[in-house]
Amino acid sequence: MLWISLSAFLTSAFAGAVVSEANADTSDPVFTCDFESPEWYREWGLDQPEPGTDTVTADPALKFEPLRGKALRVRIPKGGQVGMGKLKFRFKERTGVEPEEIYFRYYLRFADDWDPEQNGKLPGIAGTYQKAGWGGKRVNGQDGWSARGRFNQRVNGETPIGYYCYHADMRGNFGSPWLWEKDRLGYLKNNCWYCVEQYVRMNTPGRNDGIMRGWIDGQLAFEKTDARLRDTSDLKIELVWMDVYQGGKNPAKSEDHLYIDNVVIARSYIGPLSK
Repeated sequence: MLWISLSAFLTSAFAGAVVSEANADTSDPVFTCDFESPEWYREWGLDQPEPGTDTVTADPALKFEPLRGKALRVRIPKGGQVGMGKLKFRFKERTGVEPEEIYFRYYLRFADDWDPEQNGKLPGIAGTYQKAGWGGKRVNGQDGWSARGRFNQRVNGETPIGYYCYHADMRGNFGSPWLWEKDRLGYLKNNCWYCVEQYVRMNTPGRNDGIMRGWIDGQLAFEKTDARLRDTSDLKIELVWMDVYQGGKNPAKSEDHLYIDNVVIARSYIGPLSK
């Protein structure tokens, strides 16, 4: 079968990536991770799990209900800020080429104790090249860019999410918050699983024609077709960054948890898991 041959090729080409019919709901996957393996972290190129992360099938104190088997639990500690930030899929290292466009899907569940007092970052797509595009490192169109996810403080029991973007038209030193506000699809409740999918297509260097989209549970929640992420063709899509970070600079005043499952990176639209 074509699918089996493609899966075998990708498994050998992308060391640690697991592409299989069971966990990839797309015809053109680059990488998948469902956190079922005891050594799931090796699929991301790590020798051990990042502090603050573990996999669970049950977590009754936080009202966790599994999506499919195990999920990755991420903890932002009281007095800290970082939930995780070392999980990165670097395209050049894993595939030999950096793409001009990519789709990235993951399932997200905010735990029962999720109530951050600050805004923060969620997983997303980037090309920082360790030069610019995070932490107040303003970009200039030549050195980097990023389109990580973002969360805001909860309002009326819902957490607004969206993009947090460092782009060539930014005005200050910090990224632009672009919330997914269409039909309020990007306003998420605790104790519910959501299918979050992002799409980035790089702009023609120097032109405002880059595309960014976001879907919640397969419904379009955000679209921007005039993004200017770069002014040089040297900048492309460098990585998918599994970032979870509260802040800002102030430490978290309480412990907060979230869960992630069924990550897929692909060259075409992925969509929710088939039921």
